[in-house]
Amino acid sequence: MLALAGETLVDLVLEEEAPLRFAGTLGGSVLNTASALARLGLPVRFFTEVGADWLSLWCEGEMARRGLNPRLFRHPTPMPLALARLEGGDARYSFHLPFQAPYRPEAEGARGAWAFHFGSLFALEGRTQEGLEALLQEAEGALLSYDPNLRSPPSPGERARILAHVARVDLLKLSLEDATLLFPEGPLEAVRRLSPTLKVLTLGPEGAVAFLGEVEVRVPGERVKVVDTVGAGDTFTAGLLALLWKRGLGKGSLAPMGKETLEEALKGAVALSALACTVRGAGLPEEGLKAWRARFLGD
Repeated sequence: MLALAGETLVDLVLEEEAPLRFAGTLGGSVLNTASALARLGLPVRFFTEVGADWLSLWCEGEMARRGLNPRLFRHPTPMPLALARLEGGDARYSFHLPFQAPYRPEAEGARGAWAFHFGSLFALEGRTQEGLEALLQEAEGALLSYDPNLRSPPSPGERARILAHVARVDLLKLSLEDATLLFPEGPLEAVRRLSPTLKVLTLGPEGAVAFLGEVEVRVPGERVKVVDTVGAGDTFTAGLLALLWKRGLGKGSLAPMGKETLEEALKGAVALSALACTVRGAGLPEEGLKAWRARFLGD
């Protein structure tokens, strides 16, 4: 089982400006990763928060439909929203986050997980830290994976939380934008020096680079017709975790992983993220997904 923890949002994507018209979908960085993993047939358990309005009930139903096996903490407030405007295929967000109370996950929910992945807005908020720490302690022995998924320069408090998370995980996934916001003086070298066993930096259309001890592996991007890039980084993470799972590479076996194995995993993750760019929103086309599974998972 792969346990994941992150925010759940209703993404409202701008369709028209006069008058304003939006198309709504379920969103959240780690939720997108969990959704892609479930589409790939992996067993997931998703820890998140919901509100108390009708939109929260819709989110619960959608999470169940996607097979996310959700573990929910409920707030007596409306559901969070993320309003998005697409500009050249990329999204600019306006977040509306009503939750104020501390996050309290159910006890024992993450125990026995093969991997525990977390990140994004959920891991930045001070009110979630006690609950997140409880999940991390329960997941002792699991491969710990983290994606900051930054949207703006972090505050001093947020930066401290990010670096604390980085110091304890085995797998760190960053976009080049994340790394530049964290380490503007030299993102590539700064990421190379970080402590996690495996550091992976996505480079948009240029592919990805990974650092495993003294080993550095680069793979190019895949050429596709881009509709938008929403969810591409989250889908990359899902592809990488799925391929590590498939090869039995958990917490204790990342370090001795060979260069060829790492290169193949990166190629698969890049290919899956490219596939996500061919459709609107954070999704995967069914035929393309079947071809990816045949190519990389041997299905």
